[in-house]
Amino acid sequence: MASFGLHQRMASAPHIEERAGCSSRCSPAIQGCWRTRVHGARGVATASERRRVVSLRRSAASTDVVCFDDSHDVKGRQAAAAPPAVDKVGVLLLNLGGPETLNDVKPFLFNLFADPEIIRLPQVVQFLQPFLATIISTLRAPKSAEGYKAIGGGSPLRRITDDQANALADALKAKGQAANVYVGMRYWHPYTEEALEHIKRDGVTRLVILPLYPQFSISTSGSSLRLLESLFKSDRALKQLRHTVIPSWYQRRGYVCAMADLIVQELGKFQDVPSVELFFSAHGVPKSYVEEAGDPYKEEMEECVRLIMEEVRARGFNNSHTLAYQSRVGPAEWLKPYTDESIRELGRRGVKSLLAVPISFVSEHIETLEEIDMEYRELAEGSGIRNWGRVPALNTNAAFIDDLADAVLEALPYVGCLAGPTDSLVPLGDLEMLLQAYDRERRALPSPVVMWEWGWTKSAETWNGRIAMLAIIVILVLEATSGQSILKNLIWAE
Repeated sequence: MASFGLHQRMASAPHIEERAGCSSRCSPAIQGCWRTRVHGARGVATASERRRVVSLRRSAASTDVVCFDDSHDVKGRQAAAAPPAVDKVGVLLLNLGGPETLNDVKPFLFNLFADPEIIRLPQVVQFLQPFLATIISTLRAPKSAEGYKAIGGGSPLRRITDDQANALADALKAKGQAANVYVGMRYWHPYTEEALEHIKRDGVTRLVILPLYPQFSISTSGSSLRLLESLFKSDRALKQLRHTVIPSWYQRRGYVCAMADLIVQELGKFQDVPSVELFFSAHGVPKSYVEEAGDPYKEEMEECVRLIMEEVRARGFNNSHTLAYQSRVGPAEWLKPYTDESIRELGRRGVKSLLAVPISFVSEHIETLEEIDMEYRELAEGSGIRNWGRVPALNTNAAFIDDLADAVLEALPYVGCLAGPTDSLVPLGDLEMLLQAYDRERRALPSPVVMWEWGWTKSAETWNGRIAMLAIIVILVLEATSGQSILKNLIWAE
């Protein structure tokens, strides 16, 4: 039986059961951490609480794990004790997805903005989400299509992710573990629902869920995991599927070294290597996600950059570095410093050589190929930066794929358990427990895209005109389909 409902059981009367690989000496410490997170004043783990979890987990032996079970769930315990007749391992890679053709851009954007993890509305107006998604995707589609046209007419993300899945399956096989690797995209094909159908059809008995985002965020890994949670709960077959989640892996040695390898390789292309500014550009998120919802993204990103810079310096390169956040939309405040403002500031300070490092992306896509390579390079050159370079995304980098394979192998013993050994701020574990550990109240957050302003402003005037035009179009469509003059009837109605 799948280990859903663990949050509720922990909050009332947790039953800790020792199983193979579990250590009772670490259980009380980690259990205490989780109780703090569950019963916190806001239901959100604070930075100090997350650091305490990490500290306690680092002090535990590498084989320590905590398994939770319901003492009254006899059938569930019997099912867990009985191994399946055929053990079939699966790995589910989660990613954003992207439009493969220009015609896909608008529906892709609709899927993106219809996601309640991207734009959170108060419950009383959540029914407006599809309407808002339609308006935003319609308005943004032309500009987004220009960007995709500039990189060849579509996103390469699906092709690259499929290549990563094939390479990961080969790496696992070389390490002695046969596994089927599936790709589930959040906003485009192959959708997560499609991947789960393949997983069920193939008879997978143990599943490792691996988001292809090194750092955890509500708006990326969190969104995909929320969807998975709802799909697991609504499907009887998936409820029986034993699984574990690797929510973030930015701190893994293999990943850090692979990033350092690429940085050192690109630094070698500059004439004056010590003068090169290492410019880490991460995807931004609204500041409210971090401050109001407890998103660990900023903390994990800063720690990730620190680890990579330690490795780069250990190889004899003492370049200065900057971390900034790109891709913000709308006037709401996002994580700072912003990439564009930071580039201008570096130019004012006299920096002449800059190496851009896409830090939250492991695949080439529009934000590396168009936003960084084109927009930010043009901005840098206009700001006085004469020598530009960019570290490529990891894609199917051999060291990176090998480390992902190790991460899967290390997670397999903990399928069905709360947590395994990790230094991540977001612990490996069961879907529902993981999601309840952060953002428990799921508060309504300010939309990153401001649709209109109240009052007599240019924005209001523009939207008044658009709403009036929309109303006229609706009336004309109704008249054309019904054959009746609705406008005339409205005017002459008594």
